[in-house]
Amino acid sequence: MRTRLLHVLGLALTGGATLVAVVGAVLQWWWLVVLAVMAVVSATFLVALDADRRVRELRSYVRSQVASIDTTGGRAAPSQEDVVGTVRALQAQYTGRLDRLQDTLEASLRRRDGDG
Repeated sequence: MRTRLLHVLGLALTGGATLVAVVGAVLQWWWLVVLAVMAVVSATFLVALDADRRVRELRSYVRSQVASIDTTGGRAAPSQEDVVGTVRALQAQYTGRLDRLQDTLEASLRRRDGDG
């Protein structure tokens, strides 16, 4: 609601300043035209400054929200012993697979040599 009201108010002020500039041009009161144009330019500048301020605030808000995210999911960080144990388990699995592969390869070679 507030944003819509702000848009309507901005449109009304800009329309009014444009009307004043047109009337000033018709009457050849150039100071009035310049005054109306400067009012519109100043309002545009203030809106741009406010937008820049809001973007900066949003950046700091997003940074603080990202920094507060718990990436562990509530779990404690693994200790060095946990990591070492996991690496050793993976190493044992890998070595076991390599041993089975070598046994299968040697059995295949024996069958081939025995058949040939």
